[in-house]
Amino acid sequence: MPSQKDHLVNHLLLPELKFVNLSSPGVATRVLTVEKTTSFEVCPYCASKCTSVYDHVYQKVKDAPLRNKLMYLKIRKRRFKCKNCKKIFRESVQGIFKGFRTSQRFRKHVMWCASQFSCLSEVSRTCNISSWFVYKAFYEQLDLEIRKYQTPWPRVLGIDEHSLMRHEKYGFKEFVTVFVDYDRKKVRELSFGRYAPLLRSDENLLKIRDRENVKWVVMDLSQSFKNYVLEMFPKAKITADKFHVVKLLSGAVQKHIKLLKDDKIIERRGNPLKQMILMDRRKLDYSKRFVLDEILKHTPELKELYHAKEAIMNLYRIRGYNQARRAFIKLTDYLAHSKLKEIKTFRKTLMRWREEILNYFLSRITNARTEGFNRKAKLVQRCAYGFKNRENYRRKILYTCRN
Repeated sequence: MPSQKDHLVNHLLLPELKFVNLSSPGVATRVLTVEKTTSFEVCPYCASKCTSVYDHVYQKVKDAPLRNKLMYLKIRKRRFKCKNCKKIFRESVQGIFKGFRTSQRFRKHVMWCASQFSCLSEVSRTCNISSWFVYKAFYEQLDLEIRKYQTPWPRVLGIDEHSLMRHEKYGFKEFVTVFVDYDRKKVRELSFGRYAPLLRSDENLLKIRDRENVKWVVMDLSQSFKNYVLEMFPKAKITADKFHVVKLLSGAVQKHIKLLKDDKIIERRGNPLKQMILMDRRKLDYSKRFVLDEILKHTPELKELYHAKEAIMNLYRIRGYNQARRAFIKLTDYLAHSKLKEIKTFRKTLMRWREEILNYFLSRITNARTEGFNRKAKLVQRCAYGFKNRENYRRKILYTCRN
């Protein structure tokens, strides 16, 4: 009967290995001598069963540390001679890739340290390895981890973009498009670029299965994304994000407020006019409403923009698709009488995205989750002080935003 000590030692070892001896060449170093227990091996050349042992060799492999002690596995490996193809090969050990001097368990430990520590030198000092090995093992393990979360396209998909870095040669910003799985609440894929031709040519997007699963796509008012969705997901309905529709007039409102400040109609310091105008009117108390109405009496253009902004906000308080469609028609008819350039542009945008805006009242989906993952991606960029390798950035985001 094996003792409790044998059970504990075998539990700490890799599968199919048997404990032989333990030595301590240093104060913080332990060496476990082990050997494999299988009775035969399969020839990697002809896939035949081999039992004939040719000779033995020792291989030293670095394993995950135990109680801050560096652990090494000294594996006594057998070399077999195949009777079928007459070739000599060395037996393999589960958990150690061919040609590696470290176990996969140790590489996972390096990945854990890299995720917990904020400094690369701390990881190198803790694991007693070079910075190059930390970099290599970390992204290698990330690639293995994200393969576990490969899923088909979801029923509800969110699309948005964020900036990655400036192009070294031309100076313009490079963007990353994020595809968010609303069903599983994770980032499903990343694509570098924000235009339809670049998205169509991305191999990672083409590898994802079952595009017909997508029934709803929520995004901002981007014509490029719209063209891509119509081509890539023909069965999906597009929903325009509520927040991006409401803020269409924010720029024009802030521009007119700035003109008032330049004309010294209102004081610059301590003036809450901008916040009062952009805020929902229902959230203002009586005194603030009175002051706001008095100011708007002297600024007819700003007053017209304010009422248009309130009208679009009132539209999103309606329940039901048919009522929203009738209210949308009344709103666009009301805006058609305006002579302001900003109002005309606003109405053209509403008419161009009419179907997508009204789809919100069927799905009630916003782009909030996608914006949240965008915020998380920017935090990853700041913590890493930027990324030079695009593929490594993709792996990091997919792993960080996996759930």
